[in-house]
Amino acid sequence: MISFAIGLILSALISGDVLIISGENLAHINTETGTVTPSVGTLHTYPNDVIISNGYAFVVNSGTDTGTLQRFELGSWTLTELGIGSGWNCWASSPLPDGNLAVSATLNNSVVMVNPVTMQTVSSISGTGPNPEWMYSENNLLYTACGGWGTGESVVVANITTGLSIDTITVETNCQSVVSDENGHLFATCSGTYGSDDGSIVVVDASTYTATDTLVVGGFPGYSVKANGILYTSDPWGAGVFSIDMTTLEILHDSTNPFCSGGNGMAVDENGYLWISDGMNGEVRVYDTGENLVHTYSVPTPAAIAVSGCFTGIYNGREQGITISVYPNPAFNAIAVSGVNPGAQITVFDIAGRTAATATVGENEPFSMDISSFAPGLYTVVSGTSAARFAVTSK
Repeated sequence: MISFAIGLILSALISGDVLIISGENLAHINTETGTVTPSVGTLHTYPNDVIISNGYAFVVNSGTDTGTLQRFELGSWTLTELGIGSGWNCWASSPLPDGNLAVSATLNNSVVMVNPVTMQTVSSISGTGPNPEWMYSENNLLYTACGGWGTGESVVVANITTGLSIDTITVETNCQSVVSDENGHLFATCSGTYGSDDGSIVVVDASTYTATDTLVVGGFPGYSVKANGILYTSDPWGAGVFSIDMTTLEILHDSTNPFCSGGNGMAVDENGYLWISDGMNGEVRVYDTGENLVHTYSVPTPAAIAVSGCFTGIYNGREQGITISVYPNPAFNAIAVSGVNPGAQITVFDIAGRTAATATVGENEPFSMDISSFAPGLYTVVSGTSAARFAVTSK
């Protein structure tokens, strides 16, 4: 319990952390300084989900049996790993009221309970399917979206204490996530049949486990979050992010009129600000409680995202709003970095997140950097809140 207590202390002392799955890396944003670090840790095959809980970041990797669940200690980034099942294709994790983590095992039709302190499995809930994905827990109940990858239409309800499924709520096809308005209603996000463009949000009365409304938003929405009474749901490879007023059930933005592009990951900070990953545009955007865009960070191929603390908007004003670029790309002898203000610091990270070089930009534009000693591979140049990736080839 000592290590768990230390984790709690760290969670109180370390604020303003944003973790983003960025390809095979776990990227980090310091919300107080605006600094983007392309990698604070290396992930396994098909990283799918990230959360922050009790001073740690937890990543679920769908394509591995040995490092299925990765735990990174915030700040030190010390890594502990747990393998779960064999070919279970685990999908997501969710903190439970009893202190454990629930991990959905998509190809095993079960939810595995993990002690986050010891990083050991403690129990499981079988019969959670077909193909469980994202989850939501409240009091002693766990609600799991089970879409059957296009063949299911269920939210499975389980008792956390007994480890037994107690009911199945019928919603619409391909249910992938579930969110509560904390006022007696669940909102199940249903993607619909692949290619049908008939995604919907199903509203469920949590007291009777019956669907009361189906709100058709179109597209292929999968993941949803709640911020300031609004449900945001995303179709990241389609139209983008849609939204619904959770009180009036008015569809504010659908596939014909999206709120914004992206939605590969979404999270809400402690001030109610909405963070959205946009994989195709290589950026993470922050919207305030009035849905105004307040900042954009450059992050390579951002996907799932988790936030602790809140956006402060404190960063070096000299670096505000810069967008850097690197050429030639690929390169083998030298690179030119443009878009960086004179006197600014730039850092080059390798694919594992190690610092390969640092420099202070001079007066001449573009800034030239010698990379003749770099090994072939992928690298990222970072300055303030902007980043650009390049490849080094053999000479």
